[in-house]
Amino acid sequence: MNWLPRWLRHYRRADLPGDVSAGVIVTLLLVPQGLAYALVAGLPPEAGLYASLLPLLLYAFSGGSHAQSVGPMAVTSLLVAATLSRLAAAGSDDYLLAAIWLALLSGAMLFLFGLLRLGFLADALSQPVLAGFTAASALLIVLSQLAPLAGFRAGGASLPDIAQAFLAHVAALNPLALLLGLAALLVLVLARRYLASLLHALGLASGVARTLSRTAPMLVVLGGLLAVTLAGWQARLPVVGVVPGGLPSLRLAALPSLGLAPLVMPAFFIALINYVQSLSVAQMLAAPRRETIDPDRELLALGLCNLGAGLSGGFPVTGGLTRSVVNADAGANTQLASLITAALMVLLLSTATSLLASLPLAVLAATIIASVVVMIDFRTLRAAWRTERADAVAFAVTFLLVLALGVDAGIVAGVVISLSVWLMRSSRPHIAVLGRVPGTEHFRNVLRYHTEPLPGVLLLRVDESLFFGNARHVGNAIEQLAAASPDSHSLLLVMSAVNRLDMTALAMLERLDDGLAARGIRLHLAEVKGPVLDVCKRAGLAARFDGRLHLSTHIAIQQLCPGSDYQI
Repeated sequence: MNWLPRWLRHYRRADLPGDVSAGVIVTLLLVPQGLAYALVAGLPPEAGLYASLLPLLLYAFSGGSHAQSVGPMAVTSLLVAATLSRLAAAGSDDYLLAAIWLALLSGAMLFLFGLLRLGFLADALSQPVLAGFTAASALLIVLSQLAPLAGFRAGGASLPDIAQAFLAHVAALNPLALLLGLAALLVLVLARRYLASLLHALGLASGVARTLSRTAPMLVVLGGLLAVTLAGWQARLPVVGVVPGGLPSLRLAALPSLGLAPLVMPAFFIALINYVQSLSVAQMLAAPRRETIDPDRELLALGLCNLGAGLSGGFPVTGGLTRSVVNADAGANTQLASLITAALMVLLLSTATSLLASLPLAVLAATIIASVVVMIDFRTLRAAWRTERADAVAFAVTFLLVLALGVDAGIVAGVVISLSVWLMRSSRPHIAVLGRVPGTEHFRNVLRYHTEPLPGVLLLRVDESLFFGNARHVGNAIEQLAAASPDSHSLLLVMSAVNRLDMTALAMLERLDDGLAARGIRLHLAEVKGPVLDVCKRAGLAARFDGRLHLSTHIAIQQLCPGSDYQI
């Protein structure tokens, strides 16, 4: 039985009530989300329900988070739509097949990355870039749902395209659909703001009241269904239509006529976004319980979930923030909650899909808008502007590029921006001129502390690892500082902040040593870390600096300034 997950092998009866309540409540949230996010992706509604079933089961047996709920997610759905809108007509067989293969390809990539232990891929997007991408994607989702909210269809994957399509089709506005949609949106906004407080005032515990308030989307969906059915409005406004009953069949979908080549890069970026999202949610849920999340295990688990989604006719999935938080708040102690949700989804697909046929699309659009509008968050931008302007610029540029180009091009730009900001910072490292704090063995930046000068010795510290991206700049900067200190006979380079050297940096140190020697200046190294020293030994640099490698800055200064007042 060792193949069973640990939570199941050591399941406690005391955890059951919380798991059952969480499973039921998440189902009430997942049904409207599955339908709505399929709408965002341009897919049939049943695709959202299919994507909400098998991934729950697979994550329960492979994932590491106790409350992660895997399924469709708004940003992922928009990425699918943005990718496929250029490749196939919405509603066509090729469009559906391509969506399925996006799930299969991204799942295979994630699983392979997990086997290769590439969990560090989550660091490819910086927090400001990810926040800018998420905010812009949420805004695009809200704007894309204005047309369904008003009862007509319009496309577009970027702000200019969405605006142009909306204006071109606005004459088809359906007043009844708009009325229903606005009413649903108003109810959802009021429920988010006041329902929890109202339920608490009626005597429910604050936690229970907050959790029950999260089921408002399902109540709105049921209200929309009831209104349309009782009034007989099915022919007067766009509705979901027939949703095939029964469970999805597990099979490998046929290849789309466009082939797989155009889907490979989009699948990679969808996989990257989904992994970053899922890992972030899992770590957030684990923190209060003092649990740890293995990034490589999450890669494997999310890969299996996406493979399962593709094999069952769904589209790419990830750990949803809203669902997972609701799951945790509702009392989920283990992944049994997800198994209960999956069982209830099976019951719905087997018996009750016919009830969804009269659901107005305007109401689904309202649930989408209410769900994602809170993701349009500029707090990260404000914080970055106060602390690190480069991060603020990265947020703003990513935000604007996603709006202008769409989420698919925007995510590529986001990765490029993240790497560019990192390279820019690393390529211009801080180089401090040091002096000794009087009466101590400590050496600090002369611009920040009151220090004593060191006769004949220029003392420098490079606050960055040395590699191909900054070696030339560091070498030139050190030579300029040496030229500005003509009375120095020695230059001591403190390596306490250098964690690695590559071949380019090693070559730079050799050239620097030769150049300084030609000026009559001896180059010394101090506080070289063990792994860096190992690289120096293998490259022959340690032998070159024999007698000039010092254990500490203080020992080096004692040797370089013998008989001076700097002895302690």
